Amino acid sequence: MKESNQKNGWAIYKRLVKIALKNNGAPLSIAIFGMIITAISDPALSAIMKPILDGGFIERDQSVINLLPLGLFSIFFIRSIGIFLTIYYMAKVGRSLVYRLREMMFEKILHLPIHFYDKSSSGDLMSRISHNVELLSSVAARSLIILIRDTLTIIGLLIWMFYLSWELTLFFITAAPFIILLVSILNKKFRNLTHDAQNSVGNIIHVAQEVIQGNKIVKIFKGYEKEIGRFQNTNNFNKNSHMKLAFTEGINSAVIMLIVGSSLSGIILLSTFDFILETITVGSFVSFMFAMFMILGPARGLASINARLQQGIAAGENIFDLIDEKSELDNGHIENIDTSKDIIFSDVCFKYESSKSYVLNKIDLTIESGKFIALVGMSGCGKSTLVNLIPRLYNASSGSIKINNTNINDLKMSSLRNNISYVGQDTVLFNDSIKNNVTYGKKNIHDDKIYDALEKSYSLDFINEMPDGIDTVIGENGVLLSGGQRQRLAIARAFLKDSHILIFDEATSSLDAVSEKFIQKALDSLKKGRTTIVIAHRLSTVENANKIVVMENGNIIEIGTHKDLIVKEGEYHKLYNSQVFK
Repeated sequence: MKESNQKNGWAIYKRLVKIALKNNGAPLSIAIFGMIITAISDPALSAIMKPILDGGFIERDQSVINLLPLGLFSIFFIRSIGIFLTIYYMAKVGRSLVYRLREMMFEKILHLPIHFYDKSSSGDLMSRISHNVELLSSVAARSLIILIRDTLTIIGLLIWMFYLSWELTLFFITAAPFIILLVSILNKKFRNLTHDAQNSVGNIIHVAQEVIQGNKIVKIFKGYEKEIGRFQNTNNFNKNSHMKLAFTEGINSAVIMLIVGSSLSGIILLSTFDFILETITVGSFVSFMFAMFMILGPARGLASINARLQQGIAAGENIFDLIDEKSELDNGHIENIDTSKDIIFSDVCFKYESSKSYVLNKIDLTIESGKFIALVGMSGCGKSTLVNLIPRLYNASSGSIKINNTNINDLKMSSLRNNISYVGQDTVLFNDSIKNNVTYGKKNIHDDKIYDALEKSYSLDFINEMPDGIDTVIGENGVLLSGGQRQRLAIARAFLKDSHILIFDEATSSLDAVSEKFIQKALDSLKKGRTTIVIAHRLSTVENANKIVVMENGNIIEIGTHKDLIVKEGEYHKLYNSQVFK
């Protein structure tokens, strides 16, 4: 885990307080006021025991007896108000904190670079934005209540106890150093165990998510036992982590209670000595003992706060690790550029952060404006990586990529991507209406333009048969549509964006012949007058290309037209003859 200020637990809570105070100063102040009222009521309950016994039962003072019920009711009435103010307004602060942290995390997720997702588990990210945020907010709110209310309660009770008998009180507080020592020893243990418990939640989500997404493969290939085994391993680890945490927390609380109990026993023994009996009345002694027993509850709360704080710190580290991740780097300053010009790769090399070897080696390539360029080669040769450099989904490790003689790194990322459309083999659609999927990323698009894009993509035939037309909700990733229908909607989305640069990652390779015919017609229409880059797996998609680029092991080994490369009898000729275009 990376070194940062958030390794310090207090640094995490300082950040939380800063977030919580923004727009929540008034609710937090009211909640703290409620805690103070509640804390004051405990010493008041202890203090009223003295007049109840001395003035009421022993001296039979009628004026005291008459006032005691009203005084007792007043204390409980004020206490109930304090409890309500504390619970309600701390909940308000807590939910506001959850809302803001999730907002910050989601905004960060939107702007993280692609290489972050390459190395991250979606289950872990989901756990952070769901479980960890809830845990952190809950722990922070409860810990703050315990810290303020119970500390003030103990201070108030100790002041009252000092007033009654400073000798007995000094003996009682001798337990404090032992409690502090125990807490400091267990701090690191709590932190490590809590990290394990929280990370195991992300693993559970990850395994379950893979089964949900790959349910067809699990069923057909009978992966039931394998997946049950995987889930049992992660589930057992989660259970064991939480049990270790509970055991450590239980030992912590039990030992502290033993220390406090030993102090109480010692005080009772000490109070039987003559020098104590001569200085304290029956009412004072009972009030003192009542105050001691009332300290047990807040003391137990403060004893457990260590475990709570460590849970919060561990959750906070996971949350702020994500929030502090570097967003996608965009140092571009040029807002507008004419993308209807050549795209020029000059000596471009690329390697992934986690890799020692280069995926692309010294690529020199000119993609002429308005031309149809095809990239072919065996799987893993670097085709997808090369096209991903154009919209800067990845940045070249060295060399330059220029459009209209301008380095794309000098362009605003939004300006560059506004001029690029993408249609992939794995079409991404959202659980929304057809209309909202086609107009994704655009606002206030007139229906005429939408229908025009759908018509050009040969989508209207199946859309008109749907009960709600373009307002039909198509399910998660378009599950209610066939593969060909999903591809046609993706092409309609590209038509509507009307970009000059088009990138196709073999949009027809997994389709049947009828669907491919429709898709190919739509693509041919979309290509007209645009710079089109196709990652090709089928010969039918590249025969008419203006330029075919053959790649192998991150290098360009051949460039030419279909006819020229066939005559050359090189690598492309082999691919053509074997019909392997992967």
